[in-house]
Amino acid sequence: MGTTVRTATAALCAALGVAVIAAPADAAGRQKQQPRRQAVAIDFAAVAGSSPVSCGKPIAGLGTTAATARLTDLRFFVSDVRLLRRDGRAVALKLRADSPYRVTRGKAAVTLIDLENGRGGCAGGTRGTNASVRGTVRRGDYVGVRWTVGVPFALNHTDATTAPAPLNSAAMAWSWQVGRKFTKIEVSDPGDGAAPWAARTFFVHLGSTGCAGNPATGATVRCAAANRAGVTLRRFDPKRQRIAVDLKALLAGVDVTRNGGGAPGCMANPSDPECGPVFRAFGLRLPAAAGDGAGGHGDHAGGGDPGADGDGGHAMAAAGGQTVFRAIKR
Repeated sequence: MGTTVRTATAALCAALGVAVIAAPADAAGRQKQQPRRQAVAIDFAAVAGSSPVSCGKPIAGLGTTAATARLTDLRFFVSDVRLLRRDGRAVALKLRADSPYRVTRGKAAVTLIDLENGRGGCAGGTRGTNASVRGTVRRGDYVGVRWTVGVPFALNHTDATTAPAPLNSAAMAWSWQVGRKFTKIEVSDPGDGAAPWAARTFFVHLGSTGCAGNPATGATVRCAAANRAGVTLRRFDPKRQRIAVDLKALLAGVDVTRNGGGAPGCMANPSDPECGPVFRAFGLRLPAAAGDGAGGHGDHAGGGDPGADGDGGHAMAAAGGQTVFRAIKR
């Protein structure tokens, strides 16, 4: 009996010893097995200078005449998002699972930022909103961000009637250019008793232009001008900051109450006098006018967008620093 008890006690002590020794080892193992990726949310906010913008409130001080307007739409596509390390390296953001506001197909991915809410002056929009690009990135310390305003070529020229959300949005479809509007930003006459605007609404509809080919029939689409804007914020912390979309900066060089020629506002037509200042605000080079060639900025299969895992440049060369987007405090 005594031998049996001593044997059992020894076995128990040995087991406890193993457990005590194993516990620190397991803890160390857990420390080594930290997630290799970290979640990131990049939030956008509509402003006019230092004032927040919403569908229900007048916006003062827009354009060359400091006009008052009301917001009627504010949507745009964001793609090729990369976080910047201190050494300048850019690391691709992998979007979260598909949703009504984001989609990934192969190496091409895009998010629709929707800052209108279908109420007030934005009654023609949708009730749903989305202010964020959400995804994961390799774990590390990042100091900035860059992205492209636009839809990647591989996703842009697809049949909107069969495309997944958000590419199936009728409001963002640009049928006459065989693709999507990259931006749908609109401000309108507030109807406040002041002199009426020449056109009721000033449109900022940017997208690839000079496009030919029908994606519904499987034809290859080619466009004379890509018109995707590359944006870089070298100092940005998504945990502490948001990205302002500044309508006052966007419209600083135009008179929103008049139409100098062509369609009201700017619909990416290089001969439209309002498009020069709008393109410069996005940091874009205005494409050559019809008949003058594409200026080397064509958009077609085999060119344009870099892959989501690559480190290529933006699809449209910049004319200078953009002024529409900047980092602001949360």
